[in-house]
Amino acid sequence: MKVLMPTFEYDVIKTGGLSAALTSIAETFVSHVNPIVVMPRSGVSPSWKKTDDVHHKKVTVEKFEHNGVMIHVLSNKSLDNQEIYPGPNDTKTVGKIDEFGRRLSEIVEDMDFDLVHMHDSFGYKAMDKFREMKKPVLLTVHRLHRESPNWFKTELVALEKADYVTVVGKTYYQEDEKEFFSKYRGKVAHVYNGIDTEFWSVKNCSHPDLPRSKRREKQLEKLGLKDGIFYLFVGRFDSSQKGVDLLLKAGEKFIETRDSRMVIVGAGEKELETASKDFERRHPDKVRVINELLPREETRDLYCSADFALVPSIFEPFGLVQLEAMSCGCVPVGSSTGGIRDTVVPYPGKGATGFLFERGSVDALLQAMERSISLYRENREAIERMRVNGRRRCEAHFRWENSCRGYLRIYKKLLKGRRA
Repeated sequence: MKVLMPTFEYDVIKTGGLSAALTSIAETFVSHVNPIVVMPRSGVSPSWKKTDDVHHKKVTVEKFEHNGVMIHVLSNKSLDNQEIYPGPNDTKTVGKIDEFGRRLSEIVEDMDFDLVHMHDSFGYKAMDKFREMKKPVLLTVHRLHRESPNWFKTELVALEKADYVTVVGKTYYQEDEKEFFSKYRGKVAHVYNGIDTEFWSVKNCSHPDLPRSKRREKQLEKLGLKDGIFYLFVGRFDSSQKGVDLLLKAGEKFIETRDSRMVIVGAGEKELETASKDFERRHPDKVRVINELLPREETRDLYCSADFALVPSIFEPFGLVQLEAMSCGCVPVGSSTGGIRDTVVPYPGKGATGFLFERGSVDALLQAMERSISLYRENREAIERMRVNGRRRCEAHFRWENSCRGYLRIYKKLLKGRRA
């Protein structure tokens, strides 16, 4: 079975979690199907093995192979824009999405595939072509862009034209967006994202034989900080979703009164990057800010040394941060929304893996941080149990193999229905 996967992010061409999710899905799938990823170049020259290139009238297609996955990279003046999502999102990003869909329509007749698995709406302009070719389309919603009306319109078109729709989190589509997704009843379900528990593991970090306290001390020293209870944020600086503004407000109050350390890793909106650096300047002995996307290995080292991971998202269809943290024995402090609520078992409670708080509330985030640091000081055994519980929960419920089995069942159903 050959599965065409249109996307804007994959492997090193990335801004955040979509790349991590799709890369894991495709590489896990190679033992079941033949995934064919199609995407814009976005100014990146990947180090994948090049196998061919084909020149069409308005686009060049370079073909690569990497870890068993075929990747077709589309290149022209618009698709080579170095910004994966050129701002403003509601005009320039949508213009790039439209160009990608038109060029995808141009090349697909020369491609051999059985069905399409669209990840978000990037290929929406090619959906009529897919229907003409009698290729069923599964659309996976990783997030909706309500804050950008024109982008959201592309998602509405994709939802209407898709043969079947999956959402990456159960709470997001059954509760947070219940009214919206009810319009597609009968052709929508959830298939959870997952986590690579082999990679995101203490045994693979830089100092696996050291106790966590020593790893923490070494990691903070590397960043120019003295040892202390360690809070970590990793994520995209996106005011509409990731809650970085809430984090900075709560963090200011917390750091002023608590002897703790905070490391913030991420990039995105320039106003938030500036505010984060101002936060660091006000607290040079307690705070470090890294405004860039780190290699996965460095991020893993942070999770394997931090005590708590902060996940203050306003909404989160699924989210990978809390799972990456849990898989590395780092306790999440996250918003009670979407995929965070699906994955984190709140303390106190049986099998607790972390702390949850009311989304969108600076005071609620601050109180959750206060609860976490108090428990760390008063009942270290409870914290250690949460570390163990988090790792076990990732291994038992959120492996990528589970996700791919869910998608495979839908593929077979779609192909059977199309043949009928």
